[in-house]
Amino acid sequence: MLNRYKTGFYAGGGFAALPLAETCRILAGIGYDAVELDRFWLDRRPIRKNLLEDLHIIAGSGLALSEVIVQEDYVLPDADARASAVERTKAYIRRCADVGIKTVNLFTGPRPWIPDRVIVGETLSVREAWDVVFAAFDEIVPAAEEAGVNLALENVWGMLAHDFFTAQYLVNRYNSPFLGVNFDPSHDQLAGNADMEFLLCGWGRERLKHIHMKDAAGSQQRGRVLFPPLGEGLVDWTGFRRGLDAVGYDGILSVEYEADAHLGRSLGGNWIRAAEESFAALKTILGA
Repeated sequence: MLNRYKTGFYAGGGFAALPLAETCRILAGIGYDAVELDRFWLDRRPIRKNLLEDLHIIAGSGLALSEVIVQEDYVLPDADARASAVERTKAYIRRCADVGIKTVNLFTGPRPWIPDRVIVGETLSVREAWDVVFAAFDEIVPAAEEAGVNLALENVWGMLAHDFFTAQYLVNRYNSPFLGVNFDPSHDQLAGNADMEFLLCGWGRERLKHIHMKDAAGSQQRGRVLFPPLGEGLVDWTGFRRGLDAVGYDGILSVEYEADAHLGRSLGGNWIRAAEESFAALKTILGA
């Protein structure tokens, strides 16, 4: 822990190519308390026994599994594709519940980084886009409630739920104890919502299901999105700390590393060095 805060690292990128035991050994050795995984891990481990074995490896290394990133896109023009995305999400939720995983991360879509993306206002109207998202969550939220799994909605640049206010519009509609947020300060910073204390207090302890540690500069306009190394962007980490203290957050603060240019130019693509640099930045941010 760093000054009472539990920290984690999303083991994507180069870590995904390593055996899970090696990834956990590295992250625990750096000082992290948790590892974050994604649905591709679930896909690679299709049998319940496989997942239980991996959870045993994680626990044996002294780490917790903070959440599993599912993140299907529901803002799609094709009804069959939307239905398939919803069914996959519910299946992932059931698989997580079956082995005791309590939190999954999801977003609304559309994914702004793909070439044939839906453009809200052109491909679909704003009303149509919200209607398809509501239709998806009308099924996903009850599935999570039945399974006892927390849904951590992440508002992401360029998506329908892209900042604090649009995410609240969705979360408030359901008022479910199992639907909250994965708060990622970088996306609100890109949207111009810079008061981190206000944002964290606006969500409150019960709705903060998970937190990503990621910095940002630029804006939510495609081509102007920048995620620099932690502590080197525009996020007000002092206000962030005040917000954490105000709500009494006691969950995981998990680094989501997307400083791609720095990773390639300065770190030679070395994800272990990225995790080490990020942990050093966490010490400064968290006052450890």
